[in-house]
Amino acid sequence: MSGAAAYSLTASWFHWAVALPLVGCVGTVLKAQDAPKEEKGKWMFRHKSLGLLTAGVVAPRVAYRIMSSSTAYNVAKLEGASGLENILSKIVHYSLYGFMLVMPATGIAMGYYGGKGLPFFYTTIPGIVKTDQNKASTGAIAKQSFQIHKQVGVYGKYLVPVHVGAAFVHFARGHRIFFRVNPFRGPSPH
Repeated sequence: MSGAAAYSLTASWFHWAVALPLVGCVGTVLKAQDAPKEEKGKWMFRHKSLGLLTAGVVAPRVAYRIMSSSTAYNVAKLEGASGLENILSKIVHYSLYGFMLVMPATGIAMGYYGGKGLPFFYTTIPGIVKTDQNKASTGAIAKQSFQIHKQVGVYGKYLVPVHVGAAFVHFARGHRIFFRVNPFRGPSPH
């Protein structure tokens, strides 16, 4: 068995610190899509607030992931997991990283360059001030960001239930999958 039995505590904390607002983002946008017209704005405000919170946690998480990839994320492969499962796991994890980088980045670009600002719970961070000189270019950035955000969101939202479902499959097979990412477990055993 090569690698630690669990991720570092920092990696585990980052996992859950990103998971909560990310799941909230997906949930609130799905709720907004099904809400009556008069409630859509409320749910989108929540979606955008959670998206900005996600962005704030994703940036240090990715930096930590890059800087400590040889130690904090070097965990042993799950016993009994096939080569195909390991490959699919890598695909889903890297896709989730892409999803959690692209979605907040394009959401922020939409709000900022669209001029409406960035909702953040009880306030709104102002967007760019539109002028005759920048209206066309900032509008183009906002439009392109919206298109990317919408397209990635249509498919990316399925990564979360795939990830969670795979974790429960491993749990049902007796793997200590939740131990590996539990920030309350104490120091990582080797």
